[in-house]
Amino acid sequence: MEQRYTTFSLLLINISRCVQRIKNAEMAALGLKGRQVHCLFWLYNCSEGASLTRLGEMCGEDKGMMSRTVKELSEAGLVYVERSERKYKNPIRLTERGEEIAGIVAEKISAILEEGSAGISEDARDGLYRSLGLISKNLTKICKRYDPSDPS
Repeated sequence: MEQRYTTFSLLLINISRCVQRIKNAEMAALGLKGRQVHCLFWLYNCSEGASLTRLGEMCGEDKGMMSRTVKELSEAGLVYVERSERKYKNPIRLTERGEEIAGIVAEKISAILEEGSAGISEDARDGLYRSLGLISKNLTKICKRYDPSDPS
């Protein structure tokens, strides 16, 4: 049991650190911060745009963090917010320059995913993602025992 915990924890920590380092290094060349990657990636794959709330759900971030990220991306000329009466329902969309940059981001992500999963069959990769999804779901249930008000 101890070995399983240690292996699981250290592998997840290493993967997370590597992803952060790669994101930061690759995105610095584009003048982006690592946390802006998810936002651009999801908007690139969501042609109708997304509300701040929906974008936060897709990126796994709270509204406050998403609001700051969208503001930064807007100031950089990569996204714009269509205005309406409902603040959090306004669709956020990529600008023309944003489309260009997000396309580069998507290509980089695809190449790194391909290289990162070298030697793993498609079936094994699918099984891994199913297993990780189940572990995530189970751990989320356990976390709710500690903080029932947590909506995640």
